[in-house]
Amino acid sequence: METREYVEYLLKNYNEIVKDVDQMKFELKTFKDIESDEVIESLNFSSPNDEKISTSSISDKTCKIALIYNEVTNRMNKKSREEIYRMMKATEFEITRLNYCIDRLEPRIKEVVKEIFMNKLSWSCVCQKCSISEKTLNKYKNKGIDEIKEMFDLGRLVS
Repeated sequence: METREYVEYLLKNYNEIVKDVDQMKFELKTFKDIESDEVIESLNFSSPNDEKISTSSISDKTCKIALIYNEVTNRMNKKSREEIYRMMKATEFEITRLNYCIDRLEPRIKEVVKEIFMNKLSWSCVCQKCSISEKTLNKYKNKGIDEIKEMFDLGRLVS
């Protein structure tokens, strides 16, 4: 996806993305470990990973099964938490980055971008509120998107 398309996507979906971050924070805070039935089911349907199990003369299959079960459960729970956390942090970063770029825009352009994308006002409402024509509104909106795109591109060059 081109940078401009990505910036437009972030702007158009800003409120939904913020809600998604809140949802992920909630999910992480109230994360419930995977149930034992789910782990047993996944172990039943998993295929062997070509690791040879060393055998000893003493049969301790029950202990080994319990240890494997416990290890798999802990690993699955940890991976699930880490995935939610990773997605939340990446999304938070993009929203923070977008807000930073918007705050750096000229005041009139910043106002137009916020009213259109964050406050979801109609074009006519924004025109009336900002005392500008639709042509000027369109010009400000496009200029705002272009400037944010340039800031995003600059950030990619630096990192």
